Amino acid sequence: MKIVVATAVGKSRQGLYYDLFPTRWSAAGPVHSNTYYPFSLAYLSSLLKRDTRDHEIRMLDGNYRGYPISRYAEALLAERPDVVILEADGLTYAEDMEMLRRVKEAHPVRLVLCGPYPTAHPELALRDGADFVALGEFETSIVDLVRRGCDPATPGIHPNARRALLDVNELPWPEDEDVSRRDYCRMYACEYQEVEVFATRGCPVNCNYCVVRNVYHGRGNFRTRDVGNVVDEIRYLRHRYPEIDGIFFNDESHTASKRHALELCEALASSGLSRELAFDCMCNYATLDRELLQALRRAGYYKVRFGIETLDVEASRQIFNSPWKQDGEKLREVLLLCREIGLKVYVTLSVGSSGATAQSDRATLRAIQLLYDQGLLQEFQVSINTPMPGTPFYELVKREGFLVDEDPARQNGIASCVVSFPGYPREAIEEVFREFQGYREAIWKRNQQRGIRYSQYDAQWVAKVLEMTRTSAAWS
Repeated sequence: MKIVVATAVGKSRQGLYYDLFPTRWSAAGPVHSNTYYPFSLAYLSSLLKRDTRDHEIRMLDGNYRGYPISRYAEALLAERPDVVILEADGLTYAEDMEMLRRVKEAHPVRLVLCGPYPTAHPELALRDGADFVALGEFETSIVDLVRRGCDPATPGIHPNARRALLDVNELPWPEDEDVSRRDYCRMYACEYQEVEVFATRGCPVNCNYCVVRNVYHGRGNFRTRDVGNVVDEIRYLRHRYPEIDGIFFNDESHTASKRHALELCEALASSGLSRELAFDCMCNYATLDRELLQALRRAGYYKVRFGIETLDVEASRQIFNSPWKQDGEKLREVLLLCREIGLKVYVTLSVGSSGATAQSDRATLRAIQLLYDQGLLQEFQVSINTPMPGTPFYELVKREGFLVDEDPARQNGIASCVVSFPGYPREAIEEVFREFQGYREAIWKRNQQRGIRYSQYDAQWVAKVLEMTRTSAAWS
């Protein structure tokens, strides 16, 4: 068979570009700027090429290319595929299905859907034209489906039960032939030409809005790759793309295991890679202490990123809903250590979370302003906390009647709010979001004056998004 592994569409009917990260969040914006490496599909493509040698495998990233529906359908039809595998989420789902319908009407093809929205609504996906829906963490389920000759009884394929989570150390390195990993060096706030690498998978924290925890994995988990294999992969990338000067560990929680993080730091330092490359990582601050932060700095890390979301006690209690909770003293300790050691800090925030109010969100903004003025953080991103199907946050707002817009195409956390709480209506959430974005613009300008490097994509993104978020009507 000819099998095409495909990302979601790249450009909406309204002319917005999809910035896809379906295992975490996706957004749509006015410029073709940030593009994340489609790592789950890339791992799948490599697995299929390794384990199903009787078939021709091709990966096509129409999202990176900015393809709208019609152009993407043409590109897929040019491949003459027998099977198309596509990862979708709610934001792109309607346009993905329209594009796939055009393909199916013009050419006999079987469609395999995966991703958060098909996982949450598998029967809908089948009614809309999918032949198979792979549930949750889909790589090994789809490989097994192909090896079984598209047997509907394959574990992990709806309506069969999910399969056990995969062993990340059995994965080959992700795709770097049909799509070049070098092309994805355009993530926001990466100050170097950074290629994404994933040294871990999963997160032990139980955030109520998290897609990867609740939809992809179905439970809390954390898995680490063999440190030697991670270093070998970075060496390969450094050799293949000598012009790159950084690595972005875009894991869910890069430092959740202090032991693994320390081992990786030691390996990067002893290999000499810490002298050649700058490292940047997504993590959470619960495991960060002086020993680990100093090790990160010695290994060549220049920035750590972690989620704060809110500094309000009640909102954080509802978001995290687990033994791990927001700890203001720990947070300040980590921020002070990062400033002392010389690590930049980038935090993620959200407004309109369960338990939040306009007053609590504005109090968080005032605290962020103070932390920035004290040099305790350098950058932040903010989104409207959006309830994605399959998450506890979605079930909560659906049950309580707070979900006021069920159109999945509106699940765009940088543009519009789909919930309205008693005492905190959607219009107020959007107004507070614009206040955060206005301060973000001020930080961005100050950082430029202070010599922090930004790419051309960052400049386009910040300018256009801030222009359009000043009035919510601009997104209609």
